[in-house]
Amino acid sequence: MKLAIFDICGTLYYDNTTYSFLIWLSNKGIIKNKKSIMNAPYILRALNKIYSSLSGIDLYRNIQIKQLAGFSYYDLTRWAIEFIDSLEDNRILSTFALMEEYKRKGYNIVIASATIDPIAKAIANKLSVEYYSSKLSYSNNMCSGKLEKDLLLQKKVMLSKLLDKVEVAIVVTDNFTDIELVKMCDHCHIIVHNDKNIRKWSKLLNNNISKIDFIKKNV
Repeated sequence: MKLAIFDICGTLYYDNTTYSFLIWLSNKGIIKNKKSIMNAPYILRALNKIYSSLSGIDLYRNIQIKQLAGFSYYDLTRWAIEFIDSLEDNRILSTFALMEEYKRKGYNIVIASATIDPIAKAIANKLSVEYYSSKLSYSNNMCSGKLEKDLLLQKKVMLSKLLDKVEVAIVVTDNFTDIELVKMCDHCHIIVHNDKNIRKWSKLLNNNISKIDFIKKNV
């Protein structure tokens, strides 16, 4: 079996899909736009990004998804489908084309992301692929506003059994936290903003750089 693993946020879509979903729900009047939650100062978001990349715990996201508490699994699933349909103009076309290319070559396609499962499921169904994602927790079919499972920094662990079964593994990502997964693959397409990102990836990957090619998001 040949496998191609695609990240979602910043790879297939320009958006941080969990955050954008909450904004979308706010714009629809389904949840309140609490500025203290949705628009935290840049310095706090930057510190949270550093902390989450080291600890695997995204405090900012955990606070944000508390706003989903009390909504049913059915409603969140339905809204996620509508939300993904609204993101057509926010797709990164080069990576969607790359996915189609790997499909034609006979690869099994998997999307793997720390985004919440209603979003990942909606994308996977739209693309007819499998998915791995963070998972919201529910009680009596109502969302608790917490995560039952978090895929942040856990992709390598979650996909390890699958990777053991494949002949060839491809990874497509923009995410620096996927570096261990990148090292395990046979080839990787790294999605970057600019040359600075290329230099950072090249330094981090060192001996693995020969199996990497870079794709700029605006191309």
